[in-house]
Amino acid sequence: MFGDLYNLLYVYYGNLEWWPSETDDETVIGTILTQNTSWKNVEKALKKMKENHVYTLNEIATTDQERLKELIKSSGFYNQKSRYLLTVSKEITEKYGNLPGMKNKDMKEIEGFIMGLDGVGNETMESIMLYALGYPVFVVDAYTLRFFKRFYGKEFSRKEIRNYAEEEFSEIDQLKNFHGMIVNLGKDFCKKTPVCKSCFLRNDCLYGKH
Repeated sequence: MFGDLYNLLYVYYGNLEWWPSETDDETVIGTILTQNTSWKNVEKALKKMKENHVYTLNEIATTDQERLKELIKSSGFYNQKSRYLLTVSKEITEKYGNLPGMKNKDMKEIEGFIMGLDGVGNETMESIMLYALGYPVFVVDAYTLRFFKRFYGKEFSRKEIRNYAEEEFSEIDQLKNFHGMIVNLGKDFCKKTPVCKSCFLRNDCLYGKH
């Protein structure tokens, strides 16, 4: 169902090599820090964490929460995010040792475990599964829900979007790039107040045609 749309997006955006992180641990950290803030603010926090050698889940798990708050302050909501980071890091390292220990396990087991962590919702879980652990999971975020409603002229449930995408794209890189292209589209054109006139999809989008 999404194959034609993927191709239209790909002509414009190409391979974005999404998600923008250097390590799998950084990806997990980023999925929590990016909640309710911009990536620019997350980058500042990640830089400070790196400079202070609190940059892996094992290092975070043994860090004092007050120190962690100071390091991630630029990402906002640092009281709750520091708690989330500590919980996620401790739970993962205690049960699996590290992220490689979570790979190649039963997908439902890992999905259930991650969803049970404090501060982790559907989007964060999907991002960790896809980008940090390499499971064939599609990330359904606010950009995706808004764009699909406009483009197809109907409201999809999160489950429907995931099922369609995961059935259609067997390649992990395709799932990553599809999500990345939609995020970029949401920032460039399909904003809360869309800029349809300059959008390259205006002739294919049901909303854009009106």
